[in-house]
Amino acid sequence: MNDTDSTEKAKTPSAKPPQLRIEQINHVMKHSSSPESSPSSPSSPHLTRDMMLPQLYRLLRSSQLIVLALILFSLMSIYVMLDSLQNYQRDVTGCQTTYMRPEYIKQTGFDSEMTRFAGKYGLYLYREKGIDYNQQPTGVPVLFIPGHAGSYKQVRSIAAESAVYYDQFHANDLDKWEQGVRNLDFFTVDFHEEFSALHGQSILEQAEYLNDAVDYILKLYPQTRKYNLDMKLPDPTSVIIIGHSMGGIVARTMVTMSNYQHGTINTIITMSTPHMLPPVPFDWKISKLYDDINQFWQEGFLQHAPANDNDEHHHINTKSHQIASLHDISIVSMAGGTLDNTVCSDSTNIGSIVPPTNGFTVFSTAVPHVWTGADHVSILTCSQLVKVVSRTLLELVDVRRGSQTKPLPERMKILRQAFLSGLEDRRGDGSDLQLGNLTLFNLEPHEAIFMQPGERLHIGNQEPLAKIMLLPTVANANAFAVLSSSPIDLNGRFELFLCSHIGPTIKYVQLTCRSINSISVPIPASTKQDIHPFSGNTFSFASIEFDEMGSYTYIGIVDKGSSENEFLIAEPFRRDANHQVVHQSMLSIALEGVHVKSSPGLFTSIRIPSIESPILAYHLKVSRPNCQFYPSYFAPFLRQSISTMHESKFYVNLAGEGEAETEISIHGRTAFASVVSASRVLDKNGLSFQVWMDPACPEPLQLDLSIDWYGSAGRLGFRNGIMLATFSFVIVMLVFVAQIKCYNDSGIYPDFGQGLSFCLRRSLPIVMICVGLCSIAQCTSASSLDDVWHHLPSTQIAWQDIMSGNTDPFFWWIPLAGLIMSLGIVSLLWLMVEGLIRSITLLLTFFLRQGALSFWPISRAQETRYQQIQRRAITTFVLFVLVATFIPYQFVFVVAFLVQIVTCVRSFFRYKAYQANRVELRRLNRYNYMLSLLLLFFTLLPFNLPILLVWIRNISVHWFVPFSSDHSVLAIAPFMIYVEVLTSNRKMIPRQTNRFMSMATYFIMYYIVIYAFLYGIKYTHWIYFLTNNLVVWLLLLHFQSSHYGRLAYHYVIEHVRWTSKKHS
Repeated sequence: MNDTDSTEKAKTPSAKPPQLRIEQINHVMKHSSSPESSPSSPSSPHLTRDMMLPQLYRLLRSSQLIVLALILFSLMSIYVMLDSLQNYQRDVTGCQTTYMRPEYIKQTGFDSEMTRFAGKYGLYLYREKGIDYNQQPTGVPVLFIPGHAGSYKQVRSIAAESAVYYDQFHANDLDKWEQGVRNLDFFTVDFHEEFSALHGQSILEQAEYLNDAVDYILKLYPQTRKYNLDMKLPDPTSVIIIGHSMGGIVARTMVTMSNYQHGTINTIITMSTPHMLPPVPFDWKISKLYDDINQFWQEGFLQHAPANDNDEHHHINTKSHQIASLHDISIVSMAGGTLDNTVCSDSTNIGSIVPPTNGFTVFSTAVPHVWTGADHVSILTCSQLVKVVSRTLLELVDVRRGSQTKPLPERMKILRQAFLSGLEDRRGDGSDLQLGNLTLFNLEPHEAIFMQPGERLHIGNQEPLAKIMLLPTVANANAFAVLSSSPIDLNGRFELFLCSHIGPTIKYVQLTCRSINSISVPIPASTKQDIHPFSGNTFSFASIEFDEMGSYTYIGIVDKGSSENEFLIAEPFRRDANHQVVHQSMLSIALEGVHVKSSPGLFTSIRIPSIESPILAYHLKVSRPNCQFYPSYFAPFLRQSISTMHESKFYVNLAGEGEAETEISIHGRTAFASVVSASRVLDKNGLSFQVWMDPACPEPLQLDLSIDWYGSAGRLGFRNGIMLATFSFVIVMLVFVAQIKCYNDSGIYPDFGQGLSFCLRRSLPIVMICVGLCSIAQCTSASSLDDVWHHLPSTQIAWQDIMSGNTDPFFWWIPLAGLIMSLGIVSLLWLMVEGLIRSITLLLTFFLRQGALSFWPISRAQETRYQQIQRRAITTFVLFVLVATFIPYQFVFVVAFLVQIVTCVRSFFRYKAYQANRVELRRLNRYNYMLSLLLLFFTLLPFNLPILLVWIRNISVHWFVPFSSDHSVLAIAPFMIYVEVLTSNRKMIPRQTNRFMSMATYFIMYYIVIYAFLYGIKYTHWIYFLTNNLVVWLLLLHFQSSHYGRLAYHYVIEHVRWTSKKHS
């Protein structure tokens, strides 16, 4: 029963070789369709087989309906997720177009003598036509790194804007010149649109190349700066890095490489970079690379230490070199928000990797004067954002220093002022206020107005009532809020001061004041004409607590004169009275929503600690009835923010007559982020709203928040897509082990549908209960027992790394939903694949009857056993050599997959041709086994196709150097050999009657299932290698049941017995 061919020859002599002549096939096909041998006949082999099949494996109508329902549910769910992701809960794009006149100068001097990747990549210098007349770099070097499938030409927007801005505002400014401001030399790298997100080795090669490129760039400047005779400048020792998408990961990898020179990078700006997790974790090298660089960067900021250069031969430097490499680096991670459907903005968070002293994460919706989202590509071309980035880069420059940039504290201050909203919490003691010089005011009595304690100040279009208006501190308040439609600065209509009254004199009012214009921040204007925050109109807002005022007792507002349609409102308020905390659980929010009534006041805030998950999206309805009867300067508007990242969005012109709903969505902690435990306290702050409303209307503001379930579906699928691939593999493996068990017990190998029916009745209910319990334990343990586990020295459970990586108790059901969807996907896959095989078989049968395929099947009847072994050995050896030297093993796997398709077609064809014979059961068993293997290979394709695409891409650019990580013969040899064995000998897995061997088989397969459930979503690449080990075990089973295996077994037994007798 272990050798199908030998059994057939012994029992059915008429069925000699498997290849039949066309006449024989036609005769058999006619006979197989006769009434006597039809499946409906009482003597049909199918009927006999179904009677022998165990009850649990029979595909009853109820199981068929369940499978159909699962397929419909999965298809509907996928459609809803895709539609939701593309069309719902997306920021309105307000990006404007950028214009440039680019010129790219290839650096031919950077050749193979300076880098081993000169034939694969290229280095260019950007020049803006009409502005950059000198084609030699003389300014400050900036290196742009494109991302996955990115072009070196994507640098053009930022480079062009930097050149234009420098030419217009800095080129002829002697003060700026003396402060060390120079133009920026943008170098950009041509990676030939390499698929870096799919392949860790490509990232390592890019990082090595870029370190060589940085060394080359820095060596250009001593020569080019010789012509600058007006002042001596130090030679540059570092460059500024801008990385887009995976280019940001390459930038962070550069400092971990052995050819990185300490101090050559000190500022990194990444845009839409997935810092936390690889977007496609199918390659083992990229998963390991992420773990390595995240650990490197975390440990690198722990303390400062001197450099150690004795680590040239390591890919990852030693810890002492780490710390010296990172302590002076500033890094900013910019995200585009919900418009980016390529990289989940949750994973752009660097808050757990980089301390606040060295970097932060910010969204484009939070950047002042940008206030708009951006998709994955437009974040590089969005005119508003590009202008802010370009001007900020010029502010960082100081060519008087070797690093070419200002010291780290000054850099971070500039970066925060440019990219953060300014509405972040200050220390509260006044130590971080930027006060102006002490000013003495001698005013006429009518030139100063002292407001009554607690009185609100309104300034409209009228002429100034006085030069300065003074609001005193008051006992029932602890802060001031000021909102103006005009900039609050030296050039605007209004200015802010902290003042103290020296005392009354006969003629003058004497005040000592210090300017606090720095606390004023721009925010989007909100009038009836403003629809979006990026309309271009702005307000100014300032708030200050009494504790920050120190010894000063007044806040002074200087009014320089009236302008049309300008206003200012200032009032004292009490923060705790104007701040509401909504204590509702997520379950309560899901069932009832959030309903908050905010008392009328210029500035109030609302915080909902329970809302911290980025999966859910919400509808917000803002209403303020009866305010149309009161004069108002502006329409209500609000800002949403979350503490984990500097993400904030403004919503303007709310509470209108239509009372339209506003879409609310947030980003936060990503799944599997093991390194985010430090920010868990910040997570508990939840979602915050800051609301501005005109206090002239005494009506309260009503906020109604409800979950947008349809809009949340896309966010759920976007963040858990890998789960479907992993769980689909698990389902196929569960069916596979169920089929093998039935075969071992009864001698019948059920088809995939019958194995699925058994799983639906027996295996999957148990699995779903276990998965649900594990998910609940993961969520509750990670949230409520986390402190307990941290206090146990020998027990550290990384709850974030298992299953779906979710630690929110509200979403404990996500793995179960993924399992149900995967069931439907696998069921559909099974029907499609089997339908394809049957269709091909019908076509082959038709063409064979017509005599159109006389060349198929290819006959090897004259081939001897020795020739067959020789052919197989040569074929296998050639493939081994190719894998070891040129082609990646993923290519061979795809070939094995295609061969398995052909094998399934041949197996089904032979089964149909011999259906009337007594060997029908064995042929059907083999076909069912071949189909199960094909489906298993199908679920492994995602682990191999990405690397194959990278290899094909390299071949297209004439780069033939093999990857060191993708030429492991051991990673593909079991698949190659097993497919060859199944194809040549037409065998299937031997039936295991030995209890030990069968239990060992079940143990291996269930171990793979358990591992895939627990760690397969994060460490997806391990699924392939575990399956590779399973194939090794299957080969051992074949060998054990073969003639040579039995000889080896008897030899060992006799040898052991002989040795024992000899010793006795």
